[in-house]
Amino acid sequence: MEYKLRAYYRGDERPKALRREGKLPAVLYNRHMNEKIYVDFVEFDKVFREASIHHVITLELEDGKTVDTLVRQVELNKRKHVPEHVDFFALADEPIEMYVTLKFVGTPVGTKLGGVLEEVMTDILVKTLPRNIPEYIEVDVSGLEIGDVLHVGDIQFPEGVEPLVDKEETVATVVPPEDVERLEAEAAEAEVSEAEPEVIQKGKAEEEE
Repeated sequence: MEYKLRAYYRGDERPKALRREGKLPAVLYNRHMNEKIYVDFVEFDKVFREASIHHVITLELEDGKTVDTLVRQVELNKRKHVPEHVDFFALADEPIEMYVTLKFVGTPVGTKLGGVLEEVMTDILVKTLPRNIPEYIEVDVSGLEIGDVLHVGDIQFPEGVEPLVDKEETVATVVPPEDVERLEAEAAEAEVSEAEPEVIQKGKAEEEE
């Protein structure tokens, strides 16, 4: 799926003034460039909710240029918790590091005997060329029995996609029935204590004002 977003060169316009007009200050950068730009707040919110940090967003600039990017950082307003600045990393034809979503497929054998599939990882750090970025990486868990553990080394990665995580790291496991209540309690506790972060994903920040 393609994600596109109109972008405009900022010039001397101040960030606060742009925000008052419903515009979102941003920077478009890589090691070869650094441009101050802005995007429409509503348009960005709609596109980013779908694309997030995992998918390429093509910026359509006012001079007719198009640039494939990844969102590296979203700075949030501390009071309102809404985006107030975005860092777009311009992709070039060279390998990049990024997180890709894991998609679990199949029904584990162990769940039919009362076990529960525990998804330890939901995404994974990989290195790949921009043209090889997968929408997701499929993980087959159908063969897992109670007590079985699936590791990074067990995943079949697409051609040109290299995992940057130790191959012994746990991706998923099927826990015994007696551990189900413990997992449910831990999940409930995590949901209560979870707070929205001030910054989404690390990246290059721009100094303002």
